[in-house]
Amino acid sequence: MEKVVYLTIGIFFLGSILAFLIGKFTERWNSFWVAALTGLTGFLLTCYIAVSMGEHPVIHEFNWFTFGSFKVPLGVYVDSLSIVMALIATGIGFLDIVFSKGYMEEDESPHRYYFEKLFFIGSMVGLVFVSNLVGLYIFWEGVGLCSYLLIGYWYWKKSAAEAALKAFVMTRFGDVFMLAGILVAWVLLGTMNFQELNALALAGAFSVKLGLIISILIFIGAVGKSAQFPLFPWLLDAMEGPTTVSALIHAATMVNAGVYLVARMFPFFDYSHALIVVAFVGALSAFIAATGALAHTEIKKILAFSTMEHLALMFVALGVGSAAAGIFHLLNHAIFKALLFLAAGAVIHMTHHQKDAFKLGGLMKYMPQTAVLFLIGILALSGVPPFNGFFSKDWILGAVYEYGNPVIFGLTFVAAVLCIAYGFRLWFVVFTGEPSEYSKKAREAYPVMLIPLYVLASLTILIPFFKEKIIHYLFGEVHEPFILNLLVATLTVMFILFGIVFLIYYKRTVETVKFLAHPIGRAINEFLYKGWLVDDGIKWLCRNVFYGSIAKAVEWFDINVVDGAVNGTAKLSLYCWDKCRKIQTGDIIDYLTYFVAGVITIFILILFV
Repeated sequence: MEKVVYLTIGIFFLGSILAFLIGKFTERWNSFWVAALTGLTGFLLTCYIAVSMGEHPVIHEFNWFTFGSFKVPLGVYVDSLSIVMALIATGIGFLDIVFSKGYMEEDESPHRYYFEKLFFIGSMVGLVFVSNLVGLYIFWEGVGLCSYLLIGYWYWKKSAAEAALKAFVMTRFGDVFMLAGILVAWVLLGTMNFQELNALALAGAFSVKLGLIISILIFIGAVGKSAQFPLFPWLLDAMEGPTTVSALIHAATMVNAGVYLVARMFPFFDYSHALIVVAFVGALSAFIAATGALAHTEIKKILAFSTMEHLALMFVALGVGSAAAGIFHLLNHAIFKALLFLAAGAVIHMTHHQKDAFKLGGLMKYMPQTAVLFLIGILALSGVPPFNGFFSKDWILGAVYEYGNPVIFGLTFVAAVLCIAYGFRLWFVVFTGEPSEYSKKAREAYPVMLIPLYVLASLTILIPFFKEKIIHYLFGEVHEPFILNLLVATLTVMFILFGIVFLIYYKRTVETVKFLAHPIGRAINEFLYKGWLVDDGIKWLCRNVFYGSIAKAVEWFDINVVDGAVNGTAKLSLYCWDKCRKIQTGDIIDYLTYFVAGVITIFILILFV
């Protein structure tokens, strides 16, 4: 079975090379057929592994290279958690490739696009199939590289190039800490294997303080990759890439890597008392994201804030000890968020790349199927029953309530109920009201774009019917709290928020212009719009602390100490040469005098030293 696992990883890398070469040297859209075939084959192989694996995980270990007694291990460890993550990456990846046939129709270099997309899927599958932190870090950087390339896919746009660089730098910042955590674990615990690390934690084989240090260092890497506070601003700028990239990488797969890592090392984090940090970071991130989505006007950035929020809810679930709720929400979120991003891509493509929701309107008349499919995604996002988002979000709220921390619960509850407010705000603005000039030029999305949307919309309805089987497959028997009063309160608040949004953005009975015209209202809106000014704060720190102080200090040290030492050596050599040159008189008497003086000096040193 391990051969099939390696084949599943490798086929995407092979397919990426073939897609590039075939698209480069033949008809350019031949790369699509290579990519589609590769994506379908990879998905079917993942399904085969899932069906054939049985009750025991697939394990295979080997040494990547050996240098004396120094060995770097690699291998695969495929269990139910790996399978679910791989099914998300390959399944949604295949649907995304199909959708892109219509969305990228005007692109001049699809061979480059599909090369990067398949390389990403292969890296993501490798990330969830490897057995230790070394392999995970290699593929972790692989998905980061593909994210950078795909965000900056339209590299001739300055905004896209800057967004790609920003994403690369911010995620690498987190990755440096993660690498430090991996090295500490390797040196002090002697292993980087996930199962061995968890076993050591369960046996109490190391101090809690050491475990906490390793956990926090690794978690910082997860914070960067999953766009949590304070390393989330890159995700908003990442929307400069094609919407198909946003759907696959920045909504359904790559950003889940941080959640997967914490879930994979859950016993280690639990023993180290690091889960409380995970919960607090998640709760704060969810609150920031939900309020930010309420103020933004660009379709993709509203969905990006939403992605940040739901990733945060997963971290909260893990932080309060309910890994099952967090991973089940990861599955649900990947489905309905891919649906929303792809539907948003259809809207943007058919309105000639108009991203501002408030410049559209009335699209229900021109894109009725897309409008309905988008609405299904919003209902799932908001946690409205019977769609899949309701079951996992309610589970998370119940787990947080039972955990008993009022700060974490308060932040999480507010963030969770605000989904319906910003979700329907977006839908009402885009699809109802009077059509704008952009909307009047639109028409329904192509069938090749609608088919993936119908598949994903169907899954949002079907997944709840298989909830118990999915949870049992992942975690066996687990505790799922049911708190009726909390459920009633949640649905009541959601209904009230829906009513307010309905009156403001559908009936237009309440004007927001007066609020935004007031200095305080405008300041609040700008504060939320900019994600609580976290990005501005980071830029200020970089400009005034790192560049203004540290960088200038390093510059002074470099010029005056490093360069000074080099230049001073040269000047000293010149000085010595000049002095020595003057004693070269050519007179033999002078040379004999120097010789005798030297012999006397050496003799005196020998006698007295």
